[in-house]
Amino acid sequence: MAVTYREMTYKTFGRVLAIENGVIELYVTLDVGPRIIRYSTVGGANVMHEDIDAKLVEKGADFDEVFYPGAYWRPYGGHRIWLTPEVKPNTYNPDNDPITYEVDGNVFTFIPPVQETLQVAERMIVTVSEDSSEVAVRAEVKNLADKPQTMGIWQISVMCQNGMEVVPQTLRDTVLLHNRRMSLWPYCEMNDERVYWGKTLITLRQDPTVNHPFKIGTSNERKFSAYLCNGDLFVKRFAWSADLAYPDDGCNFETYTNPNFLEIESLGQLVPVESGSTISGEEVWSLTPNVPAPAANDEAALMDIIAKYIEK
Repeated sequence: MAVTYREMTYKTFGRVLAIENGVIELYVTLDVGPRIIRYSTVGGANVMHEDIDAKLVEKGADFDEVFYPGAYWRPYGGHRIWLTPEVKPNTYNPDNDPITYEVDGNVFTFIPPVQETLQVAERMIVTVSEDSSEVAVRAEVKNLADKPQTMGIWQISVMCQNGMEVVPQTLRDTVLLHNRRMSLWPYCEMNDERVYWGKTLITLRQDPTVNHPFKIGTSNERKFSAYLCNGDLFVKRFAWSADLAYPDDGCNFETYTNPNFLEIESLGQLVPVESGSTISGEEVWSLTPNVPAPAANDEAALMDIIAKYIEK
């Protein structure tokens, strides 16, 4: 089946571009963002979080001063492009205005307004397979300042509640030397009941009843993370290179959760970007239905899922 698309209104998000191929549905916001606000099998449950009621808003005097009076940032949910290093409020650009888009076959380019504060221009380029669930999401950011700026691509997928994330650990045998890196945030409790520290992987559960946040970063050499929710298996693939300087002490992958959602994040290298130059990063997604989630500490069952669906 060919890839089709149409504009429609979706819940409280206003206009979206609804893209379908007979296997999956992908909705991208047009009045704000952009956000990939829905990714599901046809008629299935959305694996993305939707902040329908605008419960999560960042605002205040610092936002008024940096942006404009009354400025606010809202996550909306779904998938977004961001920039590292994170600076509040500067990187919390109020992307609450309409965007434009272009279509070339099965390639959709979404272009938000220029970010005047950071002096960058973003583009989200989405390529949808004609006959499978595969979606490639490319982020591009151009430096519009008249001098170099040090920054990195940061792609964040905000996932639905009550799911379980699977983060692979590095298997490379370095004998007497270390073989992985991990970064921890001040609010991260190593004994958090939502996390399982396995031998070959880490699992993290999204739990709406647990109020405190949790975040870790890793050097994810196996270049994927997965999310099991509502019987679906969401897989995000991304790049890693030993030769690149990644943010947060070498993390190309980070994950965060709170009572509302769980974030699966890929990061590009942190690099000085010359005036007029563009940096980019790409993820590839897939969605497989009818994959029940085993227990969070059932490492053997999880390894079987990885072997069958991810690291074939």
